[in-house]
Amino acid sequence: MAPHLTEMIYDLGLGQQLVGVSRYSDFPADASDLPRVGDAFQLNVERIINLAPDRILAWQGGAPRTLSKLEALGFLVQRQEIKGLKSIGQAYRTLGDALGQGARGALIEAEFTASLNQLRARYAPRPSPRVFLQIAENQLFTVSDHHYMGEAVSVCGGDNLFSDAVSEVPVVTLESVLSGQPDVIVFVTNQTGVLPWQAKWQTFLPEATIQRVESDLLSRPARRILSGITALCRAIHLEAESG
Repeated sequence: MAPHLTEMIYDLGLGQQLVGVSRYSDFPADASDLPRVGDAFQLNVERIINLAPDRILAWQGGAPRTLSKLEALGFLVQRQEIKGLKSIGQAYRTLGDALGQGARGALIEAEFTASLNQLRARYAPRPSPRVFLQIAENQLFTVSDHHYMGEAVSVCGGDNLFSDAVSEVPVVTLESVLSGQPDVIVFVTNQTGVLPWQAKWQTFLPEATIQRVESDLLSRPARRILSGITALCRAIHLEAESG
């Protein structure tokens, strides 16, 4: 019921057991050929019933009424909640235990944790640039350190402008960004070409460096996010791709 869950199942070596996935489940490529049953907010109950799954994997908070309805119909629904980067690795262990791949799940968790620690150690001695992470092309959505993407900024040794925001995904004002004087503005986006806010930042904050990180890599809380965090670290510290 979420693209990152699809990725997790393939990472656990269980892709052939998937009978249906959510919209935008496009990685790995084989997932694109599976039946779509809706997205995190609207599900096609009839189609799910026809697929007759033994287990439904969902993220906590996604389409709660529909999930409750499926449970009432007798389906086993396993909900997952991601709270911080550490919980991504833990989720692999939990899923692995539930699906008969406990050893593989534990291995992925250990490798994930080790990779995060290596990134922290690499960037800890560096200066801490002030970072504004913009996760929407048209609006000033960002993340606090309560969100795993905000935590990723800290892993990279950056200083998240809105680390202490109450909301995990706050909408901020232009004035608040300007007062924070970011050194680096990072767009989390899959779009190419000139972004709506790009020219504005070049005008309002000419000294700031503007960077991009692919949204699919950084916004999906599965093992592949390590590539997104690595790209984010390089963007924050203005490293070349091979740096």
